[in-house]
Amino acid sequence: MFHRSVFLSVSLLLATAANAQIVGGTISGIVTDPAGAVVPDAQITIRNQETGGERHLISDAAGAYAAPSIPVGVYAISVVREGFAPQTRAGISLTVGQAKRIDLTVHPGNVTEQITVTDVPSSINLSTQQISGLVNERQIKDLPLNGRSYDQLIILNPAAVNYTAQRSGSVGTSNSSVGSMFAISGRRPQDNLYLLNGVEYTGASLINVTPGGTSGQLLGVDAVREFNVVSDTYSASYGKRQGAQISIVTASGTNNVHGSAYEFLRNSFFDARNYFDQAHIPNFQRNNYGASLGGPIRTNRLFLFGNYEGYRQNLGITDVTLVPDTQARQGLLPDPANPAGPRKSYGVANGVRPLLNLWPAQNGPELLDAKGNPTGIGEAFSSPTQHIREDFGTARFDANLTSRDLLFGVYTADDSTANTPTQNPFSLINESLREQVVSIQEQHVFSAHLLNTARVGYSRASFFFLGSIPTSIQSETPGFLAGKPTGAIVIAGSTASNGSSQITGAGANVGSNNATARNLYTFDDHVFYSRSRHQVEAGVWLQSLQSNDNLAQNQYGQASFASLTTFLQGTVKTFTVVPNPTPLNWRSFMSAVYFEDTWQLTPAFEIRGGIRFESTNGWNEAHGRASQYGFKNGVIDTTPTTGTSALSNNRAKILPEPRIGIAWNVFGDGKTSLRSSVGLHHSLLDNLDYRLDQAAPYNTTLSYSNVPIASPISGPPGLISPSNVQADISTPGVVSYALSIEQQLDQTTSITVGYVGSHGYHQILSEDQNEPGSIICSPNSSCPPGTSTGTIYYPTTVKANPLVANTTSWTSGGSSNYNALEVDLRRNLAHGLQLRANYTFAKNLDDGSAWNTSVSANTPAFVSYPGNPSLDYGPAATDIRHLATFNATYELPVGRGHFLLSTVPPLINHAVSGWSLSTIATLQTGFPFSPQLGYNPTGSGDTRNPVRPNVNPGFRGNIYTHGSTATRVGQFFSPAAFTPPAYGTIGNLGRDTLTGPGYADWDLSLLKSTVLTEKTRLQFRAEFFNVLNHTNLQTPNEVVYTSGPTQGTVANQTTAVVQSPTAGVVTAASTSRQIQLALKVIF
Repeated sequence: MFHRSVFLSVSLLLATAANAQIVGGTISGIVTDPAGAVVPDAQITIRNQETGGERHLISDAAGAYAAPSIPVGVYAISVVREGFAPQTRAGISLTVGQAKRIDLTVHPGNVTEQITVTDVPSSINLSTQQISGLVNERQIKDLPLNGRSYDQLIILNPAAVNYTAQRSGSVGTSNSSVGSMFAISGRRPQDNLYLLNGVEYTGASLINVTPGGTSGQLLGVDAVREFNVVSDTYSASYGKRQGAQISIVTASGTNNVHGSAYEFLRNSFFDARNYFDQAHIPNFQRNNYGASLGGPIRTNRLFLFGNYEGYRQNLGITDVTLVPDTQARQGLLPDPANPAGPRKSYGVANGVRPLLNLWPAQNGPELLDAKGNPTGIGEAFSSPTQHIREDFGTARFDANLTSRDLLFGVYTADDSTANTPTQNPFSLINESLREQVVSIQEQHVFSAHLLNTARVGYSRASFFFLGSIPTSIQSETPGFLAGKPTGAIVIAGSTASNGSSQITGAGANVGSNNATARNLYTFDDHVFYSRSRHQVEAGVWLQSLQSNDNLAQNQYGQASFASLTTFLQGTVKTFTVVPNPTPLNWRSFMSAVYFEDTWQLTPAFEIRGGIRFESTNGWNEAHGRASQYGFKNGVIDTTPTTGTSALSNNRAKILPEPRIGIAWNVFGDGKTSLRSSVGLHHSLLDNLDYRLDQAAPYNTTLSYSNVPIASPISGPPGLISPSNVQADISTPGVVSYALSIEQQLDQTTSITVGYVGSHGYHQILSEDQNEPGSIICSPNSSCPPGTSTGTIYYPTTVKANPLVANTTSWTSGGSSNYNALEVDLRRNLAHGLQLRANYTFAKNLDDGSAWNTSVSANTPAFVSYPGNPSLDYGPAATDIRHLATFNATYELPVGRGHFLLSTVPPLINHAVSGWSLSTIATLQTGFPFSPQLGYNPTGSGDTRNPVRPNVNPGFRGNIYTHGSTATRVGQFFSPAAFTPPAYGTIGNLGRDTLTGPGYADWDLSLLKSTVLTEKTRLQFRAEFFNVLNHTNLQTPNEVVYTSGPTQGTVANQTTAVVQSPTAGVVTAASTSRQIQLALKVIF
């Protein structure tokens, strides 16, 4: 059960992350004679049948042998002992992270009697190692992948939720997560760790560091041999993250020259119409092309492998933009006193008219209120074009240096750019991202019992994000700040990055001109010692991290308006700007040591126990520019202190993480396996820079209130808006536990039923730490009339510290609980058929699911009431109650040597043979979401608007709209189920109480393989995505009310309630049926 994970043998100089980097597995067993007596001193040779590499062992007094840290591959095991006939077992396939038990029985005889058998792999896992998350080479290369992003196959595992569609912004426009996002076993997507040949594979963005290019794809299908998703509880050799550990192993050269050349083609000509497409399907062209080549430099000794993949995409995006309607552009809006009558003229204030150029003109229907009256908001349909370029390459060198030494080195690079229109076609995003990984590993066998694996690595990702508007529009539209492009505009919505709003946002994104370069330096070392029934692994890991950033938000300014009316009048509710952005240079050093013993207590019972200690030196700025806001008597300071460290108290100096697991071969026949484990895991805080990059005095955020749009920074200086991290922030932790039983149904098929649970603590929450004082309403309090007892009420709008504005703060007060039932049916490849089907019934609860709104569009990231964050406890943003997936590949039994048409002539055989089908089907319930307000009734000044509405006790009927797709698109849920809170109060609606549209998808691939020569094949593929063309709607607009009573003046307290006409409106759907064609030559 020994993972070749990250372990480090001192070298203060190199270090970088990704603990527990597994790139191989373990083979062990016992040698016996036919009577069952152990056979000591047997000479055992484990030979890699692809490269000729060998490991030599001798069975001990108990007949036991063990070979840990064996590279992935196909092996033959030979055993020789005087007085016994030599025996060889061939065709043993070893996968990443696998602990394979191969017991050998030798028979009396002489050396001339050679016994050879072919291994038949068991369908049951009898070890404590988790390999249920394995995605093998056949699945990676044969299953249909829309975009050839192999991380899409993570969802083949139970409890794996693809959360990518719920981030704010789509492919090419999200600045907080460029790669795909997966929530596995209830953990947050940013808690996963990707390991490429044992070295952390890092991406870069404002928050998430998941790898993947600007295409949103993780390219390199032909370079990847397999990967394993290790979740729940796992070996002490894993660390740094509390989520899944995804170990990716690249292909290598072998003694046979092998390779491929291919092109995958997508074109809108083959696609069905998306539900929101207009008369014509937008143009779409995508080309994936590349080649791979591997082989020997010197047979059995030196090997090379290389792969290149190119990705080019021109995609017409289906945009449905919510815009000021035609009359609103003339200053005419519905009269609140007579909504159905003539419109009232509000005029267009100085400085507003050119800003109207930032939205396309209305060419769709008017949005109507609940009574069928116009709202001043219309729809604009368009199909602007996105352009993406991405190039991926990898090169690998392997060397069998001696019979005791193995060496490999791998270099991988991915370079990409994207130019993408947002949901507003006049708001453009330019992204560039370059990722690189270097991994060098040397393995030395000291004896039959002692082995050492050492690894050095370097991982880098550099990211640039720029928002802009078309040149022709910018030339006619002034910026908020002299010499800078026009900044972001929000109307009746949240000012959080990419937050929800009544009208689609306009102008340049708040994250414009952001850049970050992330460097990780790694060295780890692992010692493996095997003796009798014990396999011991120990190691140490060090990591040095550098993050060089220019991540200040609002560099071009952001103007937030309370309503469309105040926009036309030119009154900015809140204007936020960072006038003098300063790049910062962050550093952190992390380390870990671990010890683990796998004890074969009896032939049928294995126990694994280990402990890991992790540590960091905090979060430090290289030039002493780390800002920290302190508190006195619970009130935030006006001025921050600066220094080298952002943390006054480093709580991550020593983090112990005990872990234990058992595996029981219940009846001793290898057909029933019971496994259980429990462990403690942490997520080391290695991405605090985004929040600290917004802090004064180096990146001072100024906030101006109620200013004219023509001169938003006029008048008295704006208040500083503090951005800070809890000075004694704790490291997020998870205690996870699992119990499962696996039963073999036949030699190739098994079914597993299991329970998985976890409890998280010290999870990161976002909140405002400078709110006015509040009280809990009682019969004798001064709350507004009719307010229920227990309601939270803000009697004043004066902040705790009136000298600074609202804060954006990260704290470690969150908690979570996850419980799931998993059922998993697997069939290994036999008779041309391989399949897997699983179902997960889960409940995922927390009081905050994300560090920032931009990575969780379906739920506000900010705590609604910082005085008691637990009031937000409810369904997590990633809570999927029911999830089922199915995948299979089937070689059709047609042609010579098969069941059907087995005697056809050669010419016909070429046409009818070599066909196979592959498929993936997914069914899941919808993501939860929170109805929101477009304003903040507390008057606290927090324009992220984290407060939710009240539940309407008088509402009757179904809250969800049923019927046709058009009916559900028009209003997915009834806003009448909610009422606006009284001024100064927080609504009583729970967090994430509604469930969005479900998801159903079926993908199918048809493959024809034609033999050209003895060693060359030609593959033709036709792949169909969303075969049934099912419309999968995305999350509806969550803003229920755009304005209402707010604490403050009498006028504020009596503000008329305005229901948002866009409440519940759906403006996007997942892809329609799409077809991909491909040709591939394999040799």
